[in-house]
Amino acid sequence: MSDLFGISLSSLRALQTAISTTSNNIANANTPGYARESVNLTTATPQTNGVATVGAGVQVSGVVRAFSQIATNQLNVAQGSLGQLTALQTYANQVDNIIGTTAGGLSSALQSYYGAWSNVANAPTSIAARQALLGAAQGVASSFQGTSAQLLSLNTTINASVTADVQQINSIAASIAKLNQQVVVGTAQDGGQPPNDLIDQRDQQLSNLSKLINFTTSTDTNGALNVFVGNGQPLVLQGNVTNLTTVQNPYNASQLEISTAISGNQVISGSITAGDLGGLLAARTQVIQPALNQLGQLATAFAQSANSQQTAGLDLNGQLGGSLFTIAAPTVTPASTNTGSATAAATVTSVGQLTTNDYVLSYAGGAYRVTNASTGAAVAFTGSGTAASPIVADGVSIVLAGTPANGDQFLVQPTAPAASSFAVALTNPAQIAAAGAIQTAASNANQGSATISAGTVLDASNPSLLAPTTIQFTSPTTYSVNGAGSYAYTSGGNIAQNGWQVQITGTPQAGDQFTVQGNASGSGDNRNALASAASQNQGVLAGGTISVNGAVSALITGIGSQAQQIGNAQTAQTAVTSQAQQSVQSISGVDLNQEAANLLQWQQAFQASAQALTIGNNMFASLMSALSNGIL
Repeated sequence: MSDLFGISLSSLRALQTAISTTSNNIANANTPGYARESVNLTTATPQTNGVATVGAGVQVSGVVRAFSQIATNQLNVAQGSLGQLTALQTYANQVDNIIGTTAGGLSSALQSYYGAWSNVANAPTSIAARQALLGAAQGVASSFQGTSAQLLSLNTTINASVTADVQQINSIAASIAKLNQQVVVGTAQDGGQPPNDLIDQRDQQLSNLSKLINFTTSTDTNGALNVFVGNGQPLVLQGNVTNLTTVQNPYNASQLEISTAISGNQVISGSITAGDLGGLLAARTQVIQPALNQLGQLATAFAQSANSQQTAGLDLNGQLGGSLFTIAAPTVTPASTNTGSATAAATVTSVGQLTTNDYVLSYAGGAYRVTNASTGAAVAFTGSGTAASPIVADGVSIVLAGTPANGDQFLVQPTAPAASSFAVALTNPAQIAAAGAIQTAASNANQGSATISAGTVLDASNPSLLAPTTIQFTSPTTYSVNGAGSYAYTSGGNIAQNGWQVQITGTPQAGDQFTVQGNASGSGDNRNALASAASQNQGVLAGGTISVNGAVSALITGIGSQAQQIGNAQTAQTAVTSQAQQSVQSISGVDLNQEAANLLQWQQAFQASAQALTIGNNMFASLMSALSNGIL
């Protein structure tokens, strides 16, 4: 009889636990991070009476979570990738809007500028046309400055978001550490049975963390979870937290980097590749800074092209033209950790070789080294860094002064400051150099059929550029310059002297003369204005293969294409993350229909066990009645 009571009571107790667990599942069906629980029932140790072994009922061996570490890890990784791409897409779209709108405005401003040169060519002495040209030039400057300002403002927004993410990460880390302590205590108090609800909460915090930053974990034997970020720096160890913090970029104080107090405030930004924080950092290095550099490259190429043509002509006062635009020189920033006294300055010496890269100039072992700031790849260079032998790499010349210390570094940004500093240098319309700087003529006494070209300026800085020069043929195949020397003549070949170049074509006779001199009286000349108008289609970048117009188009389409690619990747990653969520939900989620069926099953089993207990009670009553009546 006692067996019947014991078996029934064990069943009632086990089923009560099963009903409670099922009810808890139903109650938490919509609780974020909750993992469905189930009761593990095992047969109680059977009893023997010497004749037969009889079961002793049922017992609860544990309440377990429906959980897959693999599926959860896949979801966290997917969420991290999605968070990174979402943040990256947000800023890529903003940059695309800025470039598409303001750089599109830049394209219009450039067309107005070149059109204004055409108007000056049509009326080279018109002050009104020249004033309109200065206005168009100011429009170009405003477009460069405005685009650059909007791009730079995104860095401020990113800094605020980075700070917010770091604070949120530290808050999540504190929650995980607190839950670690509770899990350790709960596991010890429950004889090794893990506290499922606390572990659910901890896993949910990890899920939240994965949306912000990439991390790895390890679990101690006592149930505590350790979290590592960056290159393995601990964020959470047992119940302790090592907070992340923000520090100024060693080259740019306006940019924030991520650091940890471990290993002397080590910067770990480069190893943060996922989550919203990874996306913010990637947006800065992969979208905003490249756009600024490309815009600066365009500004540099345009300014140098315009200035080169402007200085090759004469203004209304008969003077060689001065620079029409000004831009800042490349930025060279010493690292805040430098200990030597060396300083560095850079200039752009070849626009055709100029890239959109930034560079790190480092000094170690008594020698300099140049690397790509983004990839770390070595960059070929010449020179030793002195004024007589500057370091030259990718069209940039770097001169150093002072004494560097081992390990000193400099960040060289050839194009980054160009657009923001772009300005118009001239204010007087009479200083517009519309006329050609030189004029050529053939002597009226010439007997041959040779003709001379109008000539072009190769070096406006040559002090003898405007000096009168006579080319006299000593024979049909040789000539002298200002009565000196003897040079072989080739029809159509280049003749270069004093910073200019001409071509003589045809058949000259001995004694024929041609002159090249300054065009001081040519106020109505429009040759330089025509050349300036036509320069929009001349190759200036990429070794002279890309024109200013081509560079603008490349800037707009390149940024647009990048934004589209990031958007496509974000869409694909959204689908991957959705699948990962469904996988976790299929394992850990609560199916209300299934739980309702389980509840009915447990209810029926509980009623049956209660009925067995009632039967046992009736049997016991009958037995006691028989004993009291002396029947037994």
